[in-house]
Amino acid sequence: MDTERIEGIRHQVKGAIKQTLGRIIGDSKLAADGAAERAGGDAQVAAAPSSGQVMGIDADRIKGVAHQLEGALKAGLGTVISDPVLRQSGIDEQAAGKVQNAVGGARDSARHAAETEE
Repeated sequence: MDTERIEGIRHQVKGAIKQTLGRIIGDSKLAADGAAERAGGDAQVAAAPSSGQVMGIDADRIKGVAHQLEGALKAGLGTVISDPVLRQSGIDEQAAGKVQNAVGGARDSARHAAETEE
């Protein structure tokens, strides 16, 4: 069911943000809580029945946007705290998210084209 996958993705994103923030500020409990929430989200997404889509949208598009968001947060925080490594890590994650989103978009376009041919 789509709602299960969406909820899992929400936990993946929220956990990744908490984990990253915990690492940055040196709060090992926050980082561990974030890692646990992210892992729970991973398990929830893996267990959910899947057609490769969430509400008619390719799952890679949604995950790509999540990576772009996480990357933007990392890059912004890296800029604010003058941490060039964190900033670059965020920029790299944003770029990877854009690629993942584009791959999902291409699948959506191909699926739509195939549906209209029928």
